[in-house]
Amino acid sequence: MVAEKFQSLLIALKLTPEEFSEQIGVGKSSVYKLLRGETKSITLNMARKISNQFDYSIEYLLSFNKSNNDIGVGERYFEESGKNDTIKEPEAIWVNYERFMLVPMVSHRAQAGFLSGWGDDEYLDELPKVPWEVDKEYKGKYMTFEVSGESMESEDDPRDSLYEGDLLLCREVMRQHWKNKLHIHKWDFVIVHREQGILAKRITHHDTDKGIITLHSLNPYYEDQKVSLDDLIAIFNIIDVKRSRKRR
Repeated sequence: MVAEKFQSLLIALKLTPEEFSEQIGVGKSSVYKLLRGETKSITLNMARKISNQFDYSIEYLLSFNKSNNDIGVGERYFEESGKNDTIKEPEAIWVNYERFMLVPMVSHRAQAGFLSGWGDDEYLDELPKVPWEVDKEYKGKYMTFEVSGESMESEDDPRDSLYEGDLLLCREVMRQHWKNKLHIHKWDFVIVHREQGILAKRITHHDTDKGIITLHSLNPYYEDQKVSLDDLIAIFNIIDVKRSRKRR
């Protein structure tokens, strides 16, 4: 449990284990032992270092050590105190851990490895996991992808936009369903192309006879393109989006 929560913390901070250890001033081996589950708890000293660097509540960080089925959801925020900003300890909000689904994530740094690792269960097991809050048990094979680039940024309707750094919860469209009409009016898609890599796109046309789909970008500076289904490794529906609140 500690390893999963600690892994999610690094994902939220968008830091590699090496970057994280350097920023808080601890050895890389300590970080990797937590990630592998060899260290069963975060020490008070490490919690203080993380709190000082990233403004997380110490109480929240130490809640990672709880062994029950609850997970603490903490906040980070400041309270103006006249001269200096000080960390205000939030009240922990406890939710049932069973309401979360841990989904393997492919960051933009790891996308090249995904092209060769897809289908390898050992590779998928080693990917970091992102918790997604769910209200039911989802069926199918799910992945999280980090958006890279600006091809899905819409000038007309920002609500449809996908921004660089967004995390996408995606469900695989099984290959046997590719010969049927894809639900192009219901979902946007993540396309895994053998040469072009991982693409977040809208599909505007599916020619089932020729096995050709037309990919559309919401950004008008990107032209539509037609691709053959034979050149694809995988297709995913985009189910949900997580977005950083940081101003762009």
